[in-house]
Formats: sequence, structure tokens, C-alpha cells
Amino acid sequence: MRVALTLLLLVFTFIQSTSVRADRTAVGKRAFEFTMEDQFETSWSWSSTYKGKPTVLVMSDRSGSEFITKWTTPLIKQYAKRVSFAAMADVSAAPFFIKGLLRSKFREAYSNSILMDWDGDAFEHYLVHDDVPNVLYISPDGIVRIHVWGKGTPGEISAFTRELDRLISQPSSK
Repeated sequence: MRVALTLLLLVFTFIQSTSVRADRTAVGKRAFEFTMEDQFETSWSWSSTYKGKPTVLVMSDRSGSEFITKWTTPLIKQYAKRVSFAAMADVSAAPFFIKGLLRSKFREAYSNSILMDWDGDAFEHYLVHDDVPNVLYISPDGIVRIHVWGKGTPGEISAFTRELDRLISQPSSK
């Protein structure tokens, strides 16, 4: 009986923790102050590059990277002149001794800068969901206003762009 009760408690705890994880969002969080290098070893920081600007962050781990262009292609086409964009990769699981190799793979695959989060700090701060891209809008006042994640279906992109249009058209978010 005691073992069954313990097992039931563990199952309940697992279900609770996964359901809470599924609903976590970074909306309302302050922008994460970072300095990171991209695959070209160029240093980027929040305060010198993005602070005070409407910014869309597209963040993904390796598993979600196959869906990145489904998000970025339409968003950049529609908003390139209205918001700053930053792409960020979670490379925290990579052993230190393959950093150079990983950078070269990113250089081969991407001509645009991909910020490389070697420690996973930004991904932890923004409560990024695994296995799919996470797209965040950070308003000029440095607050996350939208946080969505998914495979970049037309419905997901449409919902994101409707909310982004609403927010960037407000005088307080310019």
C-alpha cells in the first residue's frame, strides 16, 4: 500500500510539473541583459543593440531548428522595417571541446547572425519551451509582451502577427 501511494504521488507530481511547464510564459518579464557571440565570433549585447527598440527574438534548441524558417521568413518579410530581429540558439548542451566545430557548422548553415547561448541563461530566463521555436516580442520599454512557441503553422503566425500589429501600433510601444 505504501509503495502504491508513493508511486501515485510521484505520478501526480510529474503530471503537475509537466502541465505547469506547458503553460509557462515569459510575458511580463524584463529583457535579459546579455552579451553573446554569434557564429562569426561577433559580440552582441542587449543594451547596445536592442535596448529601447521593438525587438522580436526567435529562440530555439536543436530539435526546434527545423521549424525556424517557417517563423522567420514571413515575420522578417512583414516587419523588417518596423522591429529589430535577433535569432538565438541554445547550445548549452554542447561539450566545451566542440564549440569551434559547432560555430563552423552554424557559419556554413546560416549567413545571418545567430547568437549562441553557451550557458543557456537567456533560454532559462525566457522560459523557452523545448523542441520548437519560441518567438518573443519585447517592447521598447524592455518588457516581454508576447511569447509564443510552435512549429510555425499559418494559424500560429497569424495569431502572433495580429497581436504584434496591435502592440506596435500603440503609441506607448513606439
